[in-house]
Amino acid sequence: MFSKKLTLFIKKFKRLQGDPHYVAFGVAIGVFVAITPTIPFHTLLAVILAILLRASKPAALLGVWVSNPLTMVFFYFSCYQVGQLFFEDSIQAVESIQLLINNLEKDIEFSQKITCLIGFMKTEIKIFMIMIAGSVILGVPTGLAAYYLTKRFITKLRKQNQIRNQRLIT
Repeated sequence: MFSKKLTLFIKKFKRLQGDPHYVAFGVAIGVFVAITPTIPFHTLLAVILAILLRASKPAALLGVWVSNPLTMVFFYFSCYQVGQLFFEDSIQAVESIQLLINNLEKDIEFSQKITCLIGFMKTEIKIFMIMIAGSVILGVPTGLAAYYLTKRFITKLRKQNQIRNQRLIT
């Protein structure tokens, strides 16, 4: 099951249109957004940022999928750990974050997930700000790494396709 999804992801990735910078910038935006504690809004935020920054919207959407049920707990906890370097520490915060993640992973309506996130932001604003600070600190280098890896991959893929097409013509 996982290998099928990975294969599909790679096929979609290879089909992305545009120059390598455009595609890589979209992926970087998506990866950056994926690390933020804004799970119900990842897709929307990635598309808006891709539009505003003139990057590939489909690539941004693929980049967002870095955040998934397997990685979300790691990202949120890491964001909190890094963010707390700038704020006070709190044991209760870890429990609140875990409760938020559990609620967002439940099979409930999207509107209920938004309600959970808004409730968390209202009652645990300090924790949310700690996580936002940590996500920016972690998201920038991760997005940059995604940009350079994607640009290199897309450039190499396009050169290989160009060579293959030239062989077919001659």
